[in-house]
Amino acid sequence: MQANKYQSKALRREKTTLSSSSESEKLQDPVHVFCRLKPLKEEDDSSCIRVISPTVLSLSTPSDNKVMRDDVQYIFKHIFTPCTSQKEIFEHIAYPLLKDLVSGKNGLLFTYGVTGSGKTYTLTGTQNDPGIMPRCIDTLFNTIGPYQAKKFIIKSDKMNGFEVQSDTDAAEARNLEYKTNLRSLKCDKRGGGESKHLYSNDGMTISGISENNLYAVFISYIEIYNNTVYDLLDDTNGKTLQSKILREDAQRNMYINNVVEVEVKSAADAYDLFNIGQKRKRMGHTVLNAVSSRSHSIFSIRLVQVVQQLQNSEGNLVIPECNMLKLSQLNLVDLAGSERCSRTKNTGIRLKEASNINNSLMTLRTCMEILRDNQLNNANRLVPYRDSRLTLLFKNYFEGEGCVHMIVCVNPASEDYEENLHVMKFAEISRNVKVNKGESRYTPYRKKVISKTITQTPSSGKIHVIPPLVFGPQIPSVKLDLENIDACDAVLTRLLKVLKARKENAIAFERELTTREQNFRKQLIEINQENIITKHEIRNMKMILKQEKYRTHNYETKVLDLETANDNLACKADGLQNVIRNLKCTIDEKDLKINQNLLEKERIRQRQVIEKEKLSQEVDEHLRRQREELRAQMQVKDIKLQKVKEILEKEDITLAQIKTENETQTAMGPNVPRTPRTPSHTSHHRNTAAGNSRRRSRSVGDVWLEHNVIVPTELGTVLQPSMKKRKSVTKLSKASDVLNPKQSKYCLISQEPDMDGVVETKLYKADIIQTCGGGAQVVFNDVETLRQESPTGSPKKA
Repeated sequence: MQANKYQSKALRREKTTLSSSSESEKLQDPVHVFCRLKPLKEEDDSSCIRVISPTVLSLSTPSDNKVMRDDVQYIFKHIFTPCTSQKEIFEHIAYPLLKDLVSGKNGLLFTYGVTGSGKTYTLTGTQNDPGIMPRCIDTLFNTIGPYQAKKFIIKSDKMNGFEVQSDTDAAEARNLEYKTNLRSLKCDKRGGGESKHLYSNDGMTISGISENNLYAVFISYIEIYNNTVYDLLDDTNGKTLQSKILREDAQRNMYINNVVEVEVKSAADAYDLFNIGQKRKRMGHTVLNAVSSRSHSIFSIRLVQVVQQLQNSEGNLVIPECNMLKLSQLNLVDLAGSERCSRTKNTGIRLKEASNINNSLMTLRTCMEILRDNQLNNANRLVPYRDSRLTLLFKNYFEGEGCVHMIVCVNPASEDYEENLHVMKFAEISRNVKVNKGESRYTPYRKKVISKTITQTPSSGKIHVIPPLVFGPQIPSVKLDLENIDACDAVLTRLLKVLKARKENAIAFERELTTREQNFRKQLIEINQENIITKHEIRNMKMILKQEKYRTHNYETKVLDLETANDNLACKADGLQNVIRNLKCTIDEKDLKINQNLLEKERIRQRQVIEKEKLSQEVDEHLRRQREELRAQMQVKDIKLQKVKEILEKEDITLAQIKTENETQTAMGPNVPRTPRTPSHTSHHRNTAAGNSRRRSRSVGDVWLEHNVIVPTELGTVLQPSMKKRKSVTKLSKASDVLNPKQSKYCLISQEPDMDGVVETKLYKADIIQTCGGGAQVVFNDVETLRQESPTGSPKKA
């Protein structure tokens, strides 16, 4: 049997705007932002967060950070230290939302933070230390366990609503589920099966619930991966999950179309569904977290209440024909962590995932900022909910459809300072956003009454038979009296007329029936032809639609690829911009150093020029004095040589006179007496030797440069040139021959015949003086002459 869908009542929605009146402030409630600090990995690790009070913490810049900032304080609803237990967090944050759920109000709880800050652990926990989700399920079933409606009495209408069906339909659905579970159980036994993942139950309950209500719990589990919605409980046989779309119901509430909502009757059933979804959830390995959530996961608990219930004649609780439903929902959202590519070193698929995660979180932050600005400035800016599936799905909560709680999970380690700074700014923005308080609302429905069967049981005594087809007047009852022939004839005649009339009517009806059959056949043929044409058109349209879907899918894939490529290029562009900025800074530093070096070189060059001029002046002055000294010495030598020349000339005259006298005496004969000479001047001049202006002892340890212009002839003189340390050259072709700093003396040897044809050897001696400019000058200061004369030869003429 089918049940009528309940007729939902249209509800009016109000915008979340700030009003100056006190009444509107009473109807608004801020977003409750909590903070949970993760324990440090090592006790010696430095922390950038200091807790000042249960509601205030301070964020400090680490000492090794490039940019030093002032300490900033942030305010939260409550701050949970690393020593806080999971139970305390549940009682403080999730328990009020669970009470609202039982009261018929909606709630939203989501965790926010960077990768590896403890978001998933806060929601899930472990078997021995459960998180928020297991404690919510246990507490809910501990409370409503005895008051649950039979399974499948309440079912989803696939349009974000629920309907009530009859006991017969519910029993059939339960029987079908039992058979399905039995087959799956056999398969699990053959496959080995898996142990159920159960959590410890502390027995906590919620007080003050209505015991006259019937309750039903529905679970759904979805994820938003790369800005696409997937159902983690979808039982399709495909290897990959099919994407879902978001739609708006009659009350303008957003919901996921064709999402699987499973009715559960115990906490174990809910855990089984959660484990199935966890296996399909996309996880990945990153540098910061070995098991990192790569999508936003949303675990929804929907509680349906039938407000009234009655007892039938048998004492069983039944649902009345006209009643009201109360529907509430609690969403537990595990947001994927924000990441920086510079730290995670993500590439390829991981980079695309991180880009989509950061974009959705940035859209959430933008929506929060605009909501806050609209409320503070009484503005009416459009909130971009549609920029992300995450914000579009939960836009009703920010517009006043329930209470919103946010848990900011923070890793206080110093290396996460930059990420924590952005997280704290987002928490500060969210704390200033106000939403309208949620209300519990009722939805009317009508229960469909089971239609009565056409036939009744044999105990009723009467069987309803379909009347036969009548073609004419009713056949009269005939009673023949065989004794009265005339009466019998009249009766038979009247009966014959009735039968003829019925036959004529039957023939007319048969003709009419034939005509109608032909007409019906024509219509049926036309309808069949139209049906064939329509089917052909539908088939063509399906093919066209399939092609369009394929093209659309290709376009979407290309768009995703292009968006990913664009994001990659944007990341690369940002990285290149940073590299360019760094290179520009480096170039500026190099230019500054180059300018400084140029200035220093210019100063050094100027100092060198000044020093060079000064040295040049000193050298010129020294050379001038040396030349004057040498000139004076040369003048003295010239004077001495002049005197020697005069002496030699006088000696030659005397020798000539003596020779003349001897010749005269020889000519006169031996008897002629000799006139004695006056030996005073002669002997004096002969015994007087020309003094050398240079002492030979000075050149004993010097190194000589011997320059032989020609190959000298061997001399037979007793006196020979003596230069122990010398270097002989025939031609001065290189400047290095003179510039050698080890050489201090120079000697030029030349041989040429004199007037008498006697070979005369002259040694021109000089000093090699090194100059300050790196050169050398040769100063001649002496000449030695080696010659041989015959003692019997004629003297030279004057």
